[in-house]
Formats: sequence, structure tokens, C-alpha cells
Amino acid sequence: MGHTQPAPHATEALAPDLSGIRAEQLEAMHDAAATVLTCERVLAKSGSSVVAEVLRGQGDFLIWERYPLGDVEDGAAHYFYHAHTPDEMTAGENGHFHLFVRPATVAPGLRPWKLPGAFVPDNEAERFVHIGGISVDGAGRPLRLFTTNRWVTNETLYRADDVIALLDRFVIELAHPNWAVNQWLNAMVVLYRPQLEVLLQHRDAALETWAADHPDAEVLEDRRLQITSEVPVGTHAQIAAIEAALEL
Repeated sequence: MGHTQPAPHATEALAPDLSGIRAEQLEAMHDAAATVLTCERVLAKSGSSVVAEVLRGQGDFLIWERYPLGDVEDGAAHYFYHAHTPDEMTAGENGHFHLFVRPATVAPGLRPWKLPGAFVPDNEAERFVHIGGISVDGAGRPLRLFTTNRWVTNETLYRADDVIALLDRFVIELAHPNWAVNQWLNAMVVLYRPQLEVLLQHRDAALETWAADHPDAEVLEDRRLQITSEVPVGTHAQIAAIEAALEL
């Protein structure tokens, strides 16, 4: 993701205080952390990683190409992995996963947010929502989570509260391209759900601020605004915060 225009909110402020999360969710996050670590351990023991498996058999790793070719789709959920030029990614980043949900089958009738520059397909089945991106290093370790302006992914934009309600719908239950990769992504959404919720809320605030500051621009198509919110993450730090909140 590019950084021509910095995210309007300081990344440090985006990390929520997990002490306010209910115990049931913290326990689900703790279980998800175990899944993340198990997937990473099994892949590493096999001499692989989530990155290696997504790129396996795909030919040369080309900037901007989406991997695996054709994306991965399972019902309402889908994702792909890709990379930008080094100057458009965070330090140490190999690439990032973009995660999506299609509302038509799980939340029919959900109303898009029609900010200036909004593109809304007439066919509801063609609308998809970007729930967030996960940047990783070459070994597949997560570096940051982020959201983007609409034009980056060509999504149909919905308000943060509506997107947050769809987070549970990101579930990939396929063996393609690799079962452990899909389990890892499913678990990452659960593990970092508090951050994803805050990122989506900050995305909305960033878009509203941009629209107010640039009244003549179509905010959702404005190439000057690419990253709308981002936060650095680390699995072991997240586990420590969960266990502190659970008083383990």
C-alpha cells in the first residue's frame, strides 16, 4: 500500500485496550492465537510459510499480480495476496493479504455508504466489502493491519458498523491453496478483531475528514488518499495483551 498520503490517525492510537473486551471474546481470541501459532509451526516444520504456500506453483512473483491466480473464494468470503513496489509497502513487508466479504448472501439489503465517488453495482451480488489487509514479511509473520480508500480495491463502501457486523462471515473452508493458510487467515480475523474494528472506525473518520477538507474532490476516488488507517501488530504481543486482560 502506498504512503503518498499518510494515514490521518497515528498508528499507536489505534491499538485498543484489551482490558475492555468481554471475557468470551478474549477466550476466542486466545484460541485463535493458538491456531495461528500452530499453522505457522506446521508450515515452518514443513519448510514453508503462508506466503510460500500462496505463491506455490504460481510462477514468478510479480508486483501487482494477485495470488493465487483467480483469488480464493468460498461462499461470501474471498481473499488474495499481492505486493506493491518497495516504496509503497511498510519496512520488511513481502506483500499483503486483502480480505473481503460479499454482503448479498449474508446481509441482503445492506445499504452502501454513498460518499462522493461511490461506485455501487446495480446487481447486489457483485458488491464486495474489504474488511482489511494484513501485511506480512517473507516468512509470513504479520507486520500490520490496514484499511484503504475505496478505489484501491474497487469495493462497494459500507459504513464501519455494517462492515464490523460482517467480520464473522470471513470464513474460508477450502484446501486450496493450502488448508493451513486458510485456517491462519480465519484465525487472524478473530485474533485481531478489536484492531480491525477500530481500524474500520478510523477509516470512516479519515474519509469524512478528507471529504470536509477537499469539498471539490470525489473522496473515494482521490488517489491522494490510499491508506485510511493502519496499525502495527505482532502475534506474541497480542497474546500477551489477551492474557493480561484475562489475568492469566
